[in-house]
Amino acid sequence: RFLREVEIAAQLNHPNIVTIYDAGEMDGLLYYVMPYIEGETLKEKLEREGPLPPDEALRLAREITEALAYAHKRGIVHRDIKPANILLNEGHALVADFGIARAVEEVGGEKLTRTGFAVGTPQYMAPEQALGERNVDGRADLYATGAVLYEMLTGGPPFTGENARGVLTRSLTETPRPVSEVRPGVPTALDPVVQKALAKSAAERFETADAFMAAMDGVRQGTPPSMTSLPGGRPTV
Repeated sequence: RFLREVEIAAQLNHPNIVTIYDAGEMDGLLYYVMPYIEGETLKEKLEREGPLPPDEALRLAREITEALAYAHKRGIVHRDIKPANILLNEGHALVADFGIARAVEEVGGEKLTRTGFAVGTPQYMAPEQALGERNVDGRADLYATGAVLYEMLTGGPPFTGENARGVLTRSLTETPRPVSEVRPGVPTALDPVVQKALAKSAAERFETADAFMAAMDGVRQGTPPSMTSLPGGRPTV
């Protein structure tokens, strides 16, 4: 089952996705092979530089979302978008480990469900994923991308805590502070876009990666769409 999921993900061919070359089993260990990417992870960049300029953060978030749009249209959900899975090559974002979280879930099967364990990273995990729902869709990836964008803009994820349980509890019960409040100088037009991506309910998030990209493009171009219907949103003019 692990190899089947990895083989499905290996069919993805997009400029912003790190291709999986091969997968197999040797001496009882499962493995997969990806190309070497010269550069660093987004996590390393954020640890070194702190918050990024808003335009750079939006550009990287858009490149991540472009990769997700391509994968989602082919029925593949990443399930573990986070800065450590974003590789930077010559300044451009490449999404790595497509299919791996799903593959681990498949191998874990009933054991994971029985223990209530969810595959993912707490700071970037959508509420429905944190609650152990197995059939999450692309909107879980959009939540995670919203959390990554939040971190790129403010220097930290939307929710933190002493342990995974603390982080997940806050993500299920609290609303993150607007990015422009955490980091003065960030355009207020970004607040409703990020808040919509981080909505508790999947139904209140952007319906597709393309819709998320359109909202980010509007902010970058200075013509953000009306956000009166977004959670925590305000009218834009």
